[in-house]
Amino acid sequence: MTDRNNNTKRMYVGVDVGGTKVLAALVEESGNVLTRCRCSTPRDGPPERVVAAIEQSVDEVLGKAGIGPKELTAVGVAIPGVVDPDTGRVIFAPNMCLTGVTIAPHMKDHLGVPVAVGNDGNLGALGEAWLGSARNAKSVVNVCVGTGIGSGIVRNGELWLGAGESAGEIGHIVMQIGGPKCGCGNLGCFEAMASRTAIERDIRLAIDRGGKSVVTEWLNESPGRIRSGMLRRALDAQDELVTEVMRQAAVVIGHACLTVRHLIDPEVIVLGGGVMEACGEFMMPIVEDVVGNDQLPNARGCGKVLLSALGDDAVVIGAAALARGLVGRSPFKKQFTAKTTYPKIDRAVFGEITVAAKTYDRDIYIRVDGKVKKRDKSTAKELYGTSHVVGAEELKKVCRGGPEVLFIGAGQSGLVELTDEAGRYLEQRIIRCELLPTPEAVGAYNRSQQRKAALMHVTC
Repeated sequence: MTDRNNNTKRMYVGVDVGGTKVLAALVEESGNVLTRCRCSTPRDGPPERVVAAIEQSVDEVLGKAGIGPKELTAVGVAIPGVVDPDTGRVIFAPNMCLTGVTIAPHMKDHLGVPVAVGNDGNLGALGEAWLGSARNAKSVVNVCVGTGIGSGIVRNGELWLGAGESAGEIGHIVMQIGGPKCGCGNLGCFEAMASRTAIERDIRLAIDRGGKSVVTEWLNESPGRIRSGMLRRALDAQDELVTEVMRQAAVVIGHACLTVRHLIDPEVIVLGGGVMEACGEFMMPIVEDVVGNDQLPNARGCGKVLLSALGDDAVVIGAAALARGLVGRSPFKKQFTAKTTYPKIDRAVFGEITVAAKTYDRDIYIRVDGKVKKRDKSTAKELYGTSHVVGAEELKKVCRGGPEVLFIGAGQSGLVELTDEAGRYLEQRIIRCELLPTPEAVGAYNRSQQRKAALMHVTC
């Protein structure tokens, strides 16, 4: 059990309140996510329904872990809007019914622990700066492309909030004078041009004007919103209408990155959120092309545009970082650095590998949280005809949580190889890869003191 005053294992809950879902995660002081719970965000009714969903998500994640509120150190909640961090009050939430609602005191009464509330874009940036693609950068702007477009700025481990707590609202920079109306009420905002909501609007308008798309059939079969997964499926099907809408959204995102570069000149720009997570493979080359053609370069070649290494967990990990700061244990201060305890790989011979005294007769993953998972070779065999090839889709499973380094045991003879897409996946998230024959990879993994993950192939 955790003692909040002198505990050896502090735990936090981070909550990401989005336009379509509420995601809660139980997070260790090291940043590792222990459990997650997800529920739909209520779309109708009073704001009390959303607050109840937030509290329910926290209760469920604690129940899933088998612990109670007394074992928590603090809670962080991310809201898509302008927030007063001192009072926990939502000043303005353009896409949901939380404007004017004070969340922190209510939740503190419910849980009996300190509660911090912040903007979701800010906390996504904080998560990426702590453990994600910007972990080694002194300055980062994180842009989260989802239902709306959130953003945040972190410099030297500190959020840049501005005089009125609304700095970093890049989703509401005007990209087209007199353009489409945004949820904030202004016209032509970045969010109104390239968010998932904007993409859905443009697809539906094109279909209403007679455009042909596989999306029409899918919506007839299952009416509802056009979510990011459906956009990815349409791109995979080479749907011309969706491809063109997505191409234009990517161009807008690229020009927004140029604006960020020219205004703030951060060391790193990180793109995350559901749209980039699902469709980044298609969109990133377009974004990179726009940014790469910048006619006003800086002096040192900084301003890399990367993809999120934390994915869906970026905001909840950032919320946990905010909660840590609330109780005086900022993860950006060296004296409060906490590291994961990783299992030792005891031995690896042909056809077997032993990790923490447990023997496996097949390939395994060791994720960044230290959990060992059996490798499912079916995806590799289906895509490449052999399990000796590791692609980007498989790396999404192995690298969940954002390791600094990935060790790949390439078999006794070193036959395993990465696809070009897999190499690009790692490069876009600043994850170093050590591809070695399995016996050598085992030794390198055991010696490493970094935040790490592994894929160990135990045959040929």
